[in-house]
Amino acid sequence: MAVSKKGFRKVNYKGRQYLWTVRESKEKVPNGGFVQPESERFLHIISSNKSLIVRYRMPKDGDEFTYLYNEGPDFPRAAGEKRLEVPRWRHDSKRYPTQDFVRRLIDWCMTPVNG
Repeated sequence: MAVSKKGFRKVNYKGRQYLWTVRESKEKVPNGGFVQPESERFLHIISSNKSLIVRYRMPKDGDEFTYLYNEGPDFPRAAGEKRLEVPRWRHDSKRYPTQDFVRRLIDWCMTPVNG
């Protein structure tokens, strides 16, 4: 089944095409007995054959780390893991990621820890 390209940008990494987009979601966070909606931004990356599907939570100022969620079958970095704690990179501070940052993140995901 093909991936819908509407609203996605394209990036090539090692001869394979990936689609990516940034989306906002509202999460309800308990705050002193009250539930406050908090806006989170996620970078979604999908390979054209749907083997790599990840969501990267765009970090906010002051965050020491962020999370990457694996939703696809191909994830050499940590096979079988669904959520990983990712350290901050100096390239992730922009509101909208660049093609270069997306390629770096794909490279990080596709590189095994021992490789």
